[in-house]
Amino acid sequence: MNKVLALALTEARLLLRNRTIAVSAIVLPLALGVFFIWNLGSYGDAPQLLATAIAVQLATVIGSTVYATTAQILVSRRYSGVLKRMRTSGISDGGLLVATIAPGVAVAVVQLLLFLPINAAIAAPTVADPLPLVLAAVGGLALAVAAALATTLFTSTPDRAQITTLPLLFVLLGAAIFAVVAPQEGWWQAVIAVPGVAIGQLAEFALAGGTWSAGLGGLPAVLPALIALVVWPVVFAVLAHRGFRWDTRRG
Repeated sequence: MNKVLALALTEARLLLRNRTIAVSAIVLPLALGVFFIWNLGSYGDAPQLLATAIAVQLATVIGSTVYATTAQILVSRRYSGVLKRMRTSGISDGGLLVATIAPGVAVAVVQLLLFLPINAAIAAPTVADPLPLVLAAVGGLALAVAAALATTLFTSTPDRAQITTLPLLFVLLGAAIFAVVAPQEGWWQAVIAVPGVAIGQLAEFALAGGTWSAGLGGLPAVLPALIALVVWPVVFAVLAHRGFRWDTRRG
């Protein structure tokens, strides 16, 4: 445990010293989150607009701070041979991954907590049910970590990680926003299968209410979002477990 903690602290220092990662993982998500709550919050207590702002905050932190950053760090450590060498340090494979991933997750949790007083000061959103927001944060973090591990399967260099993470990063952000503005009836419900849509829907439930009201087939309205929130991390985790490599990839 002491070795895992020491390695995690070292990774945290390296993350903060890397200006590119520090800006993309710390400054950009906070700036974008404040920008959206500032602009959309100026329209008053409009649940859909505030839900959109909060969905952006969640998706940006999950996508940029955790997913893109974690994928880039893992690929970088593998490319330099650090991951392979650290497997001889006495730290278990699981402990090594936890220590490498933990700093980004910790930064993300701090960012999400910072948004609470920021949002209260700017827009004072009335949250009808805070539980969906907690579920969106926890499920989103799990999705980001699992997706980052899976992305390393087809990313050979740190430079390529900046490209291979872009598709899912844009999908997460776009889907979270779309989920708030799209109709909740008819065939639109099928978009819940897209990663990130569940985050937006849960943000809307948190502000507008109706989380446990009857939805499709008389089941709780929030159930499809919860299922998607569980399925995607499992899918990415299975892919990562089957193909994750510790040694350097070339080409």
